[in-house]
Amino acid sequence: MKKFFILITLLPLLVSFAQSGAIKGKVITNENEPLIHANVIIIGTQLGAATLTDGTFEIKNVPFGEYTIEASLIGYGKNKKSILLNAKTKPITIILTEEAIQSEQIVVSAGKYEQRVQDLSVSTTVLTPDDFSQKNYLTFDEALRFVPGVQMNLEQVSIRGSNGYSKGAGARVLVAANGIPLYSGDTGDIVWELIPVADIERVEIIKGPASSLYGSTAIGGVINIITRSSVKNPVTHFSSYIGAYDKPAYDIWKWNNNTRFFYGVELTHSNSVNNLSYTFSLKKFDNMGYRQNDYAKHYLGYLKLNYDFTSHNHLLFFADFLNMNRGNFLYWKDSRNALVPKDEDNGNTVKSNRLFTGLIYHHTFSKDITAEFKSSLYHTKFDGYGVELTTSTADLFRNELLTNINLSDAFVLTSGVETSYSKISSNIFKSPNFFGFGAYAQGVLKINPDLSLTFGLRYDYMKLDTLKSANAAAPKAGLNYKLTKDFILRASLGTGFRAPTPSEVFTTAAVGGGIDVKSNPDLKAETSISFEAGTLYNYSKDLLFDLAFYRNEYKNFIEPVLTNEAKIQFINLSRARIQGVELNADWSLVPGELKLKAGYNYMWARDLDKNTAMKYRPRNSVTAQLQYSPYPFEFGIDFRYMSKVEEIDFNLTQPPIALVIDGDKRVPIYVTDLNIGYNFLLGSAPAKIYLNAKNIFNYNYVEFIGNVAPIRNYSFSFEIFF
Repeated sequence: MKKFFILITLLPLLVSFAQSGAIKGKVITNENEPLIHANVIIIGTQLGAATLTDGTFEIKNVPFGEYTIEASLIGYGKNKKSILLNAKTKPITIILTEEAIQSEQIVVSAGKYEQRVQDLSVSTTVLTPDDFSQKNYLTFDEALRFVPGVQMNLEQVSIRGSNGYSKGAGARVLVAANGIPLYSGDTGDIVWELIPVADIERVEIIKGPASSLYGSTAIGGVINIITRSSVKNPVTHFSSYIGAYDKPAYDIWKWNNNTRFFYGVELTHSNSVNNLSYTFSLKKFDNMGYRQNDYAKHYLGYLKLNYDFTSHNHLLFFADFLNMNRGNFLYWKDSRNALVPKDEDNGNTVKSNRLFTGLIYHHTFSKDITAEFKSSLYHTKFDGYGVELTTSTADLFRNELLTNINLSDAFVLTSGVETSYSKISSNIFKSPNFFGFGAYAQGVLKINPDLSLTFGLRYDYMKLDTLKSANAAAPKAGLNYKLTKDFILRASLGTGFRAPTPSEVFTTAAVGGGIDVKSNPDLKAETSISFEAGTLYNYSKDLLFDLAFYRNEYKNFIEPVLTNEAKIQFINLSRARIQGVELNADWSLVPGELKLKAGYNYMWARDLDKNTAMKYRPRNSVTAQLQYSPYPFEFGIDFRYMSKVEEIDFNLTQPPIALVIDGDKRVPIYVTDLNIGYNFLLGSAPAKIYLNAKNIFNYNYVEFIGNVAPIRNYSFSFEIFF
């Protein structure tokens, strides 16, 4: 009887033990990357586990029943999942989304080594992959239109007014991939379609001159695209989109009865084999265009290889190949035919092939000394079919040796040398050659935990074909002072320079629309002196303010003008000044779910010789982005405003030349976009769908004379990681 009583007493416990099991699963990112050391707990209990190197976890001896599982990891938003545990329960997958807190972001572009944003002496903005996938931007440059202080005039980028507009000729913002410049050897322009958006880890935007480290093209700032780190497990990413343009706002603008579509498909795969990791991508994206003769067809191939020789050195190789065939819409016929080109330009096309390759060898000598050797080749070839055949083939070779030395815990020295050589064969650029050499050094001295100083100098020598050689020295000084942990002051003072590109000096061609370009062998390099003072305030890591005042003085500023012969020619303005105030705010109203980003830029850009505004530079601009993400849904609204520009190329629009009829018509810019997304699992693979409506009010505006910006359009996109 006693034994029977003990058995009856223990029976519930034995039954409970028999009806228990293990909760198994995996914690991953929304790119299907495993997360290591994530905490997984059963809410309301003391039971939990940490994920292993492959992201898996197991919580043992859990009684059968209903539970809520929560996964968390520093730098990622928490995520919960309900589960009914029984004998048939399968492993679960929990996806964590990165929570990018701007004050903790790491950038390498400002000093060519890793630094925290709050330690910099210059204004910086960082974009993440979500900034691209959520909005279904067709090309990389669309995302830049929503960055405060950054302006796009058609395809040309300008940071704080550094650029007006010069079609396909030169840039004042250095766009780079992993620190290797992406500008072409002949025109010096940026082709945004070449950038592999699917492999972006982050984009670092340095606002203001960076010539002291990067040289000529960085006189207006730097946009550095950092590709993703190596993966240890296979990851395949498939994405596709399709969209259509709405009807024009006015019936008189309607030139085609068919729906104008744009669509694209991309497949990317990453994996590792022993010490070698690789990524390859194939993409096709076409756009029928909302304007006549404004179609574009693209094929993009991308390859990246990373080989770890040891834990101290590795080799990175990447290559892009872009084939593009597009129509060439230069100017509208007139404002009543705003989506139709001038008769003589209709049918003009451009075909091009571009190959960009980069090689980076990184060696760690010790914890205090590292070095990198960077080498690149950028081959471009285009043929323009219009009034006349225009063709150009260019090869740009570039090499750089970079070292970073921690001389002490309080001093970091960055130094390097680089060379570049461009060989051009063209019927419009005189087939010139270009050679450049640069040497630089920059030190960051930490006086105490709250105060650090930056000082640097770069020297450049440039020789463009038969022109007289030029050289320039660009010093820089910066300060960062932390009044408190959350309140930071910064200031920087430096000079910049920019050598004219071969296309600005030597172009002699008819570009269409009755417009010819005239060479100017007397064009000089431009120089600048720039100052910025700013403050960064971060309240409880949920509310961030960044305020900056900037002033840039230019000498021999290069701008295109229309001569009395009705020809476009690049000339030097004697003096120009661009100054302004920029305010950025980033507010997590509901951490992890509701975020607001907003920015305002006031810019006063003057041609000091004529005492007039500089062309194509708005005085006021505003951006605002509101994102609500109650997982698994995502909702967003984006808005941007630019005041009406004061100065344009009036010589092109007014008698006696008046080559662009009604070209002086322009308005302030008001654009509103909407996006809706849904995250889900397709089997065990994380997937997303997005609906985007852009320019929802079908507001008509121009970024450059005679060019109506994209009208209202809708798109559906899908992506999956497996």
